[in-house]
Amino acid sequence: MDQAVFQTLTDTLSADTNTRLAAELKLKELRINPEYPISLVKLALARECNISQRHSAAVLLKNFVDTQWSEKGTRFRGPEPPAETKAIVRDMVLSGLSDPTNRIRASCAYVVSKIAHHDWPESWPNLLDILVHHLKNGSADEVHGSMRVLAEFVNKDITHVQLPLVAPVLFPELLRILVSEQLYSHATRSRCASIFRNAVEMLYTIKEEHPEAVKTYLTPIIGQWNEAFVIILNKSTTDTPQVEVGEWGLKTEILKCINLSIQGFPKLMGPYLLQILSAVWQDVLHLRPRYLSEYVNTSDSVGESFQDSDGETIGFESLLFVQFEFIQMACRRRKLTQTAFIGQDGKSGILPELVWNVLSYMQMTDDQAETWISDPNQFIADEEDDSYSFNVRIAAEDLLLTLVDNFENETLVALNLSVKQEASNSLTEKSNGNINWWKAQESSLLAVGLLAGELAQTIKSGGQTPVEVGALFDHVVLGNLSEHDFPFLQGRSFVFASQFASILPSNLASQYVSPAVEAILKSPSAVVKVSALKALNNFNQYLDKQYIVPFQRSILQGVAPMMEITTEETLSLILRTLMTTSKVDEQVSAEYESILGPLVLDNWVKYPADHLISIDIMDLFDNLALNQYMHPALSARAMPVLVGMISPENPDKAMVSSAVDLLKSLVQGASSPLPAGYVSQFFHNLMSVLLTTDDRDILQSGQECLVFVIQKDVQQIAEWRDAASGKTGLELIIQFIAKLLDPSQTESAALFVGDMICKLIKKGGDLVAPIIPDLLNAVTLRLAEAKLATFIQPLVMVFAHLCLNQHEVVINFLSGINIQGRNGLDIVLSAWLANHADFTGIYNQKVSTVALTKVYMSADPRVNAVQVNGELIVSKSSRIVTRSRAKNTPDQYTITTVPVKIIRLLATDLTAKIEEEEDQAAESDYDDEDEFGEDDWEDEESNQKDKYSMLSDFLDASGLDMEGEEDEEQEADPDVLADPVYQMNMKECLVDFFRQCVQQNSPAFAQSVTELSDVEKRTLSSLLEN
Repeated sequence: MDQAVFQTLTDTLSADTNTRLAAELKLKELRINPEYPISLVKLALARECNISQRHSAAVLLKNFVDTQWSEKGTRFRGPEPPAETKAIVRDMVLSGLSDPTNRIRASCAYVVSKIAHHDWPESWPNLLDILVHHLKNGSADEVHGSMRVLAEFVNKDITHVQLPLVAPVLFPELLRILVSEQLYSHATRSRCASIFRNAVEMLYTIKEEHPEAVKTYLTPIIGQWNEAFVIILNKSTTDTPQVEVGEWGLKTEILKCINLSIQGFPKLMGPYLLQILSAVWQDVLHLRPRYLSEYVNTSDSVGESFQDSDGETIGFESLLFVQFEFIQMACRRRKLTQTAFIGQDGKSGILPELVWNVLSYMQMTDDQAETWISDPNQFIADEEDDSYSFNVRIAAEDLLLTLVDNFENETLVALNLSVKQEASNSLTEKSNGNINWWKAQESSLLAVGLLAGELAQTIKSGGQTPVEVGALFDHVVLGNLSEHDFPFLQGRSFVFASQFASILPSNLASQYVSPAVEAILKSPSAVVKVSALKALNNFNQYLDKQYIVPFQRSILQGVAPMMEITTEETLSLILRTLMTTSKVDEQVSAEYESILGPLVLDNWVKYPADHLISIDIMDLFDNLALNQYMHPALSARAMPVLVGMISPENPDKAMVSSAVDLLKSLVQGASSPLPAGYVSQFFHNLMSVLLTTDDRDILQSGQECLVFVIQKDVQQIAEWRDAASGKTGLELIIQFIAKLLDPSQTESAALFVGDMICKLIKKGGDLVAPIIPDLLNAVTLRLAEAKLATFIQPLVMVFAHLCLNQHEVVINFLSGINIQGRNGLDIVLSAWLANHADFTGIYNQKVSTVALTKVYMSADPRVNAVQVNGELIVSKSSRIVTRSRAKNTPDQYTITTVPVKIIRLLATDLTAKIEEEEDQAAESDYDDEDEFGEDDWEDEESNQKDKYSMLSDFLDASGLDMEGEEDEEQEADPDVLADPVYQMNMKECLVDFFRQCVQQNSPAFAQSVTELSDVEKRTLSSLLEN
């Protein structure tokens, strides 16, 4: 068998294709032989053989273990080898951990770790003892191989169950190797820190459930490890480059471990923060000149790169990342580190020099400049606020923002001094002929620009800021606008000026807008054009329109042609610039419809699959369609294109949906009532698609579009008649509604059918009066089975709107419906009251609240008799609730009556409104906690959101600001704005409601109040007494 495997493996390396293919087929036959993995191990370990053959054997062995070792494996194909074969392979492969060839050693380590994942500890109980023995007594190669196994082992296979077996024997050996710099390589010692970090991470994940594990296995040893870490971090070798690079890799792993430990166990790490900060700070100082010479100014010298024993490239950029991260963590612990940063008793801290160093690390590298000049798209992508890129420049920006957030005044003072110093130094370098003189100025403007929002707001409100923004404009920015030979500095100056657009003096505004416009029209540099586009975007949004109007035509003339020669990233910026520019003066924009209309339609067709660009194109089209001066010409141009796309024969469903969205924009921007014959241009195609498709996106877009058509001109719909079927437009809409309400239709596809029905009832009047009962019956039928909250809300809102003025009619109607034994009142009120608290959109919430007060005040016995879910019954079981268990045991609720539930909901609404007012009035102050505890850490982390909020605060699970978006759409709806309910103050409305209830003193209200929480009772009592 050994010879057969050897020969076959040799043939797989043959240059002859036929020989190689035959050998590969032969291997497939051999792998089912029980002796096959044993032969592979022998060949991989045979040092007399060619390294290519050995490595091939090792690779095949890795594949064998992945696909055949255990049926529990995710890639298992079989057959599984017998237990005897497994035992032989396990014993043999361990010897490969000491192989002098790194590739073989690494492959054997991989195999051991993979086998251990399946076999340890049941079938391989002595593995850990063997590995620890290697650490204690093995050669350097054997230690390195064993460390690679342990790295995977601790990361993937050890849990709190095995921890008692592992920690006492493994951690001491890891620490011994870590501090034995004369015996082991930096790479091996780095793995010690990495393995310890994995163990810390595992303890962090289980600390809530198993706090005793932390006390037993981490607390007693964390001091020893931190002392060792501090010693290593304080050591710097400068005369031997390869040793120095090895130290960078080791320090990087140590700081990763420290940062994770601070995050997970801040109380344990507190006593060591200042020592670690001192060591890290010295390294940041020491590395700065080298970073500038090897990355920023590479004409001075070219940096070398080295590889560790695992073949991984090591540089000090990775070290800088973790150093900056540590400094951020340290400065957030102001109680412990404040003296180090800002000093005490006349002694200065590190902050002034740290800020100056941060500006150096923010400087643009030569590689970045070269890349960005050749690829403007990459320049835009890397410099966006939400860039996916990460580099030293971005890491330094993050550090500066954290310093400002925690030591605001001191950091701003230091920043001002540093910027002045850099401005002076750069002019000296310029006069000395240094071609990179501009980089310090560019990074200074970048740094101050990051804080533009806060600084501008302070200046605008008449406050004083330590950063002399005016001096920067006078002595740096204005002059840089004409630095044509240094495009990045010129471009940064454009952007910087626009970031402070809201406070630019009126006599200076045109001095900054005009060069940006000129750059768009004439600059040969793509970098400058891109920067000017960013600047114009800001000017358009934040500068008074009177300063933009004189340039609006030039901007449109300069920017629009750029769409024809650009690519994706730049196109998105151009589209945003066109949109903000077109809003400045609609009459001026309308003059350019012959340019803007074709451009937006051509690019819409050109980029159907690019979601982000499509959004920008749709936004621009929406804006143009809302321009009353442009709308007639744009509609005449776009309508034939869109109608041609909206066809049942069009196989591109995404384009059909997008075309319907653009049609919706045209309808939304049109006059009301619609121009004569407007509906007839598109209605046949639109309804043909909507009545035949099952595509969810098309159906949703169609519903939204029809809402606007109904709102604008329901009469024109009623007058339109389909030539083939003879049906009117209203009949087709009713047919479409029936399709959406059919139980076979998915709820997600019919999300807006409720909005359609509401609008149809409101606008249709006598045209739809005869069919309203059928519509309401169909809605009730669908509500009976509805599950999705976003689908339930618009259906409920149909009845809520009707209840505002006709609650008695609605109650009478629903009480007469019977659906599978359930009364209509039961169906609608159960769904309504179960979801009221989660309704989205300010207007919807107000309508629901006011409608519920009407239903309650009716005191109709049929309503009072309906029973609904009350409060959630909290399970007292201590068992972990899995998904399957939750499915089999759904939530249980108490049962209550409708009046009690309504009072409970409205009392909660009132309490929320009062708390909302109090929150808006209150000033949020932040005080540090005295004790350096884990809760303190979490509080401080969350407080960072005060100025730089997390995206998750604004977005829902789908990544969209759905509620805010819905509020904006409702506020733009003239029907909503005209509704008195929208203007109501809900607090006053609810207080009046509860006062009426008290005056009536009904038994139902008295019973309802007894079920309120103590907070709700006190709130009602205090309000009603006043």
